[in-house]
Amino acid sequence: MAREGTSHKPQATSYKPRGRPPEQSRAGAAPAVGNARPLLAAGLLLLTFVTMPPAPCELDMDPSLSAVLNYAHQHQLQYGSDVVYTYGPWGFLIFFLFFPHAASARTAVAVGHCFTVAAGLCLVAWRLRPLWRWLLLGVFTWVAANIDARADLVINTGLLCWGLLCFVESGLPLVRDASIFTALAVFSGLAKVAFLFAGGVSILLLACDLLARGNRRLAFGMVAGFGAGLLFGWMLSGQSLLHFGEFLVNAFAVAQGYNQALGWEGTEMVRRSEFGLLPLVVAIVTIRTLSAFEGGKNHSHSRWRRGLLLAWATFLSFTAWKHGTVRVDAFHVVSFLGFATVLALALEVLPCEQPTARLWARGFGVACCLMSLVALHSLFFPSCLKSLCQPFRAFRYHARCLIRPAEYWRSMAETIEARRREAQLPKFRRIIGRASADVFGQRQAYAVFNDLDYRPRPVFQSYAACNARLMRLNEQFYLSKAAPQYVLFQLVALDFKFPPLEDAWVLRDLLINYQPVSAEGLFLLFKAKAKSSEPPRLKLLRQGVVSPGMPIALREYGDADLWLEIDLSPTVAGRLRQVLYRPPTVRLAAWREPARELIIRHRAPASMLAAGFLASPLLLRNEDVLNLYDSNGCVRPGAYSVELLHGEEHFWQGAIRFRIYRIENQIGWRVERGA
Repeated sequence: MAREGTSHKPQATSYKPRGRPPEQSRAGAAPAVGNARPLLAAGLLLLTFVTMPPAPCELDMDPSLSAVLNYAHQHQLQYGSDVVYTYGPWGFLIFFLFFPHAASARTAVAVGHCFTVAAGLCLVAWRLRPLWRWLLLGVFTWVAANIDARADLVINTGLLCWGLLCFVESGLPLVRDASIFTALAVFSGLAKVAFLFAGGVSILLLACDLLARGNRRLAFGMVAGFGAGLLFGWMLSGQSLLHFGEFLVNAFAVAQGYNQALGWEGTEMVRRSEFGLLPLVVAIVTIRTLSAFEGGKNHSHSRWRRGLLLAWATFLSFTAWKHGTVRVDAFHVVSFLGFATVLALALEVLPCEQPTARLWARGFGVACCLMSLVALHSLFFPSCLKSLCQPFRAFRYHARCLIRPAEYWRSMAETIEARRREAQLPKFRRIIGRASADVFGQRQAYAVFNDLDYRPRPVFQSYAACNARLMRLNEQFYLSKAAPQYVLFQLVALDFKFPPLEDAWVLRDLLINYQPVSAEGLFLLFKAKAKSSEPPRLKLLRQGVVSPGMPIALREYGDADLWLEIDLSPTVAGRLRQVLYRPPTVRLAAWREPARELIIRHRAPASMLAAGFLASPLLLRNEDVLNLYDSNGCVRPGAYSVELLHGEEHFWQGAIRFRIYRIENQIGWRVERGA
């Protein structure tokens, strides 16, 4: 078989399927051709999906996340210590919203990264027969062009295609493919925590495959290159090597917390689509990988190679599945559904000499594509005509942006400037002056757009501080000398959660060490009452065990300020579900009296209940906080109860342990607020 980039004579259409090297075994594909046509196609394909981010239309959680990621890069904040989040130091380069900082670098990286992914996709496509080739390219173009936030799909597609090429190529093309895969793994790992794990595991499995093929030098080169690339990229982004270990450790805590507490079940139709697709994906991956590489000259190693290929394809599919099913919303689900279509078609590149296996794999692949595309079109995409025209509109728009980048940047900057004007807080600016400030809640963009001396706590958005470890990092910041003098405060919860659960330890610290001095727009302004912060003092009042739905009575403690910790232990089935899918939904109910007169019922993830929360007084919004400080009266619940969804009781053990503490520090004392 002619290698890519070399001239060759046309090959005869007849061949002997047995006794050939595995790289040349039949996969239902035409022989590979030179690089010119795939790379030309990649350049055209690039213009349909290149990640040119739009400017935000409103000021909410996602624009704030974009603002902080760019602010962190601009001010050289250290990831792992100053910033602990699902994104890494290169996250600002892939985020799906525009920000003026480093706009030219953002555009250049988007073009380079997306062209690399498109090149890998086209090189895989050109190893297929024409029908499968154009089906793969057409389906990816349609799906990617219709997804707004497509960075995750693009990264997963790049890892899949270049990884497959590493398995099927040899010689110099293999060196090229391994080098590009390593570079993609480094880039995606420094951009987002989830891809740090996906890329690292993939590198190890691909290196093992190279060892099984006797290519030790390239195997060790991939592993060493990945490690060196991470460190070099880390330092290139202005990070200190002293914080790299903290970044890795806290990355695991962030990933664990995301899985534990940020799940969203979505609609029944979406869940059915995902679970209907899952067995098809499993079947395709299993059949394709276990029937590959038969009859080669390295037949003694073919079983090892098939096992490694199965492990890698399964792991990559699982990470995409988890990303799409922990939060079953439009942002995450479309990424998994789109990846499933690419996976089903791209696996056709694997050599397979068993006609029956090839027939079954193609049947499952077609079914997988149809189910994914129908789900995408019916649940998320616009009308058929609009979605089919979208790749052409995207091609024209992206071409115009790249031909006239200054015009694109100027247009986006004007929209950002409009958001900046909406975010102005002149009263707060006069009070804060040059003092340091943080934002409690999800709207950090207000601090950035008001040019405050923004000092974010490590887990800077309150909803993301969703387990005890992450809350402890934030509390340590607030109890240190680096604590901000002012805090823009908004008590609001994500996904209808019980508000006092979000960043509960910092909320407690604010009530102890800060006082409200003003109000403007969506926020209260808190000011530190002293230069040094007072740590919380908790006195255990009672502990015990209740069953789901039974009240945890608090009435006997009167007007005492109470802290409550609730431990739910999953069963074996519950632990398995959390690993493979997401934790079951748990709700917390507050009652005026035990089991009588419900006050409120909200979602309450188990990891956040275990970390603890302010149980009395009951604070649900900013007005409740003001009432606490103004002595206008506040609600003191008589009891709480933990409620499980019907049919999900078997995922949790029946005994729910609780601990009630009295907060010995003084909170809620009256103050005078500024005009």
